[in-house]
Amino acid sequence: MKHKNSYFVGLLIILFFGVFAIIRGQNNPTLQLAAGGVTSVCYVLWGIIYHLFAKDIHFKVVVEYLLIGVLAFVFLATIVYV
Repeated sequence: MKHKNSYFVGLLIILFFGVFAIIRGQNNPTLQLAAGGVTSVCYVLWGIIYHLFAKDIHFKVVVEYLLIGVLAFVFLATIVYV
């Protein structure tokens, strides 16, 4: 797969802006949760797209990305509202 590093730069950008938005919305739990949700969805989509281009996409890979995205969102929701 050509330009493998560019995919990971994209992931770093997604995660950077997600963390930035969560920190920026420090006094607004709803905004933090929305930023976390958007970041999780982008992470899952990034993983699926990455593996589609790598031609090694499997059902287990999709489930793994979904579970990690949901788990991260649940952790964020727990931290924000507790």
